[in-house]
Amino acid sequence: MKKIVIFFYLALTLISNAFAQWTVVTQIQSNPNINVISVVNANLIWVCCDNEGVYRTTDAGLTWASRSTGLPAGNLYGISALDTSNCWVGNNAGSIYRTTNGGTNWTLQFSITGSFTNGLKMFNLNYGVFQGDPTASGQPYQFRYTTNGGTNWLLSPGSPISNNEFGVVNAWDWIDTSQFWIGAANITANATSTRVFRTSAGFAGGAWTSAVLNGSGTSDGLFYQGVAFINASSGIVGSNNGSLRKTTDGGVTWSVAPIPSGIGSFSTNNMNGRKDGTNTIRLSMNSAGTNKCFKTTDLGSTWEEEILPALGLANGIQHMEFVNSSLGYAGGDAGLFMKYQGPTGINSSIDGTPSEYKLEQNFPNPFNPTTTINFTIPKSSDVSLKIYDALGKEVATIVNEFKPSGKYSYEFAAPPSLTSGIYFYKLVSGDFVSTKKLILLK
Repeated sequence: MKKIVIFFYLALTLISNAFAQWTVVTQIQSNPNINVISVVNANLIWVCCDNEGVYRTTDAGLTWASRSTGLPAGNLYGISALDTSNCWVGNNAGSIYRTTNGGTNWTLQFSITGSFTNGLKMFNLNYGVFQGDPTASGQPYQFRYTTNGGTNWLLSPGSPISNNEFGVVNAWDWIDTSQFWIGAANITANATSTRVFRTSAGFAGGAWTSAVLNGSGTSDGLFYQGVAFINASSGIVGSNNGSLRKTTDGGVTWSVAPIPSGIGSFSTNNMNGRKDGTNTIRLSMNSAGTNKCFKTTDLGSTWEEEILPALGLANGIQHMEFVNSSLGYAGGDAGLFMKYQGPTGINSSIDGTPSEYKLEQNFPNPFNPTTTINFTIPKSSDVSLKIYDALGKEVATIVNEFKPSGKYSYEFAAPPSLTSGIYFYKLVSGDFVSTKKLILLK
């Protein structure tokens, strides 16, 4: 009988792992609404919440530690972390704070009265971008960038002027440090149009343009509050009142995208676009008081529902980020933290522990200026992942710390000092050493 039970359990494990699903990992203590998450790797995640809450996990969300000592009262709506020590957050007062010691202390870097944080992304220790509300109609959006870790936050040249519009939290996406798209909210009651801004010159270059998108607003106005791109040409945006629009020319023109079958009115919560060749876009929504999640791989021609657990149906996905195509995380209201787990790879053992070392080819390659590097280690050990130039000189350190066994994914953003050329990335874990070539094209 014992052998039968064990076999049945293993069979269930293998069957469940063969299908993608969202599951509840935990609810953060005190159950604060999670507004934004920052996934550094498969185990290290930072989140920011209502009521000045910043939390960090180093075990994929099983346990959380408060890291918000010294932050002022108020809700937090932007967060971007690079490792266990360095993290930036933005709040509802349009201020940016940074910690270099894992949240033990925070330093105010920037603040502008009357603004509001809608998004924050650091690509490396020096370069990052921030998007905040204009201080009033007729004033520029607070699209800012830093080249020195936030010591200075400079207004993007040609930052768009608001016309009774404001930004929306998490309503943006990018392909690299040059190409961005940002949704806007027309706060005129029952508005029938609003804008989506875009640049291919980066925040530092400015050159902002916009496209006018139609839709049906509510008494609050018309918001395009979900933005997701799969490459430099193709993406979808979603509104607060049942509209989806798609583009295949980088956001110059937009057309109606089909909505998921059986869905009537809905409000977009968040969207996520994978840039890994899978063409996957996910849409988190609230329809008739119930939260749902759908995905498409053909710009909305077909949608597949990803069933949420009961807590997910109640509290929703307010923001999601993915490590790779088969592993993602999401934060929701009431401190809900969920995990997306796709089919396991054939190199994984039954209990989920990787069976071999593997350093994968970076994607994309060539790249400018960001690329993703994935690796697998079957044993816990000190891990080093570094970038070298063609002469063997170390130019960047991505990982240099103890890691549990598992699969990892890291984004490398080439600093401005690196010129176009051939570079090498080297993984060292225990006795395992592997080196691969990557190409930077600026």
